[in-house]
Amino acid sequence: MHHHRQQMWTQIVTAAQDQYQHLGQDEKNWLEPRLRKIADLQQRLNRLFVAATGEQHCCDCAGGCCHAGHNHMTLINLLQYFFRQEQLPAADFQQSCPFLGANGCLLPASRRPYNCISFICDIIENSLPAADLKQFYRLEGELRQLYLAVAQRYAGAAMTGLLLQSARLQGRSFFYLLAAPMPKDGCHDIEF
Repeated sequence: MHHHRQQMWTQIVTAAQDQYQHLGQDEKNWLEPRLRKIADLQQRLNRLFVAATGEQHCCDCAGGCCHAGHNHMTLINLLQYFFRQEQLPAADFQQSCPFLGANGCLLPASRRPYNCISFICDIIENSLPAADLKQFYRLEGELRQLYLAVAQRYAGAAMTGLLLQSARLQGRSFFYLLAAPMPKDGCHDIEF
């Protein structure tokens, strides 16, 4: 099972990187400001988490939440590496989460999966002052909307994670454009 996931992951990363490199400039121009905003929001959420001594709480429970992380990495998280031309940490699917190392998460906060950056347990939630908690959930809502906007544009960008989503694509590109959502008034914007 672990070996199969490792092979799938290697194939997914290779295919996604190749597809991103061949992506048209218009699409990269659409994606890049969203990737920057996602990274910024995730760093801001992480600062609130750290201020609530979240890292210590996670160490105390030995990263219990991280033990269900093998399917959380999304296309958006990979794109954060491709966009910045940075090396993705090696995934180890023998671990409960392939990006969980001996000293915690191998991914910087700005590149962690949505579930990993947006979830806080009751202990951490109760450690946040009311104003910080309100700020956390406001930022989380903004972040969710950005992830959903990318997921509504590209078939491979669903929030379910790449291992699951790549199987659903049945050979289509991760950047296969989905139909543009119809405006709420039911009319399409038409340029003359």
